[in-house]
Amino acid sequence: MRILYGGSLLALGAGLLLVAASLFATGRVTGFDAAILVWVRERTGDHGPLIVASHGATMMGNNLTLWIVTAIGLAYLASRQRWRLCAYLASTAAGGAIIVSVLKALVDRPRPMIVAHLVDVRTASFPSGHAMDSAFVYGSLAIVMAAQARRGRRATVATSVAMLLIFAIGASRIILGVHWPTDVAAGWAIGLGWTAIVTQIFVWTNNLNSAPSSWPSLR
Repeated sequence: MRILYGGSLLALGAGLLLVAASLFATGRVTGFDAAILVWVRERTGDHGPLIVASHGATMMGNNLTLWIVTAIGLAYLASRQRWRLCAYLASTAAGGAIIVSVLKALVDRPRPMIVAHLVDVRTASFPSGHAMDSAFVYGSLAIVMAAQARRGRRATVATSVAMLLIFAIGASRIILGVHWPTDVAAGWAIGLGWTAIVTQIFVWTNNLNSAPSSWPSLR
């Protein structure tokens, strides 16, 4: 978990740089972005197993799915009277949802149109909501599960599954042609960064743990 925590802090810095760059270059698209989209579509086509898998991964990052997953997590923690962890999970999810909406409105980057969209989209492109939302929802759930785990192996499994799911959801948005790669990279970075910030705030205020050095043994 220390690796996830340190990586999240690094991701925060990368996310802030991507946001700043996008704000200064609103509406501009790098050749790198376009080249990757075209390269991916040339190899996947519009149909096939990878496209089907990408639709499934995208569904795991939909707003409805994420809110249901968050609600289940909150209900479980409440049933065990883990009120501080409930507050942690709710703060991460609610704050992250506000951040992604504000960033999309501020940057207002157009969606890529150089390949066919294989799913319907209606919002701005930057950052990828699926990538960012899944990063802070599944990332915070992994931290909560690790905090509840009595064995280090379970914490490792929770973290690994969360990271793989976050990666698959973000990658699916590129494969389906609805996001520029930098949208997805920014979503991952900002989502994990936000998770790191909330985690640190709760550690500092002793809402997750009375001793930061013993994190993530949250009780």
